[in-house]
Amino acid sequence: MRTESNSERDAEGVLATAVPAGTTGNTPGTASDEHAVMPSARTAPDDQDATGLRTAVMSRFRLPGEDDPSPRTGRLLGLCVWAAALGFLGLIPGGRLAVALAVNLDVPVWYAPTALTIGVVGVAAIAAGFAAIHRYRLPIICFTTATFLLLVNIVLAYTTL
Repeated sequence: MRTESNSERDAEGVLATAVPAGTTGNTPGTASDEHAVMPSARTAPDDQDATGLRTAVMSRFRLPGEDDPSPRTGRLLGLCVWAAALGFLGLIPGGRLAVALAVNLDVPVWYAPTALTIGVVGVAAIAAGFAAIHRYRLPIICFTTATFLLLVNIVLAYTTL
């Protein structure tokens, strides 16, 4: 990121701008003075549906900023304990899959990619739950989804291995 130095400012502290030789300059607000206006960082696409969806997702799933109040201690502690329990229970299907692949057990071809996909989606749901900690119900929905996915993964591990 480039910042201006003091040498680029005139005596009054106003940022100096270069005027090409042979021009008298324009009064502010004319069409040729548009280069002095800083463009916005990003512009949204013209499609309102995509913009509405993006805005909805970005407002619900975001990391808390400095201006946001800190989450309640009980809520944060509850989500951390729930995430830890899911992590430890996730060792059951993960460990069974690792042992089955290491020992060359007869594992169906579809099982490894399915178990890994379910596990990754579950971890993403947990991360989304923590990112939405300032929402009322959304973290509970995300963690419940992750719990359901873990239970599906455990059932798959015990029925196929």
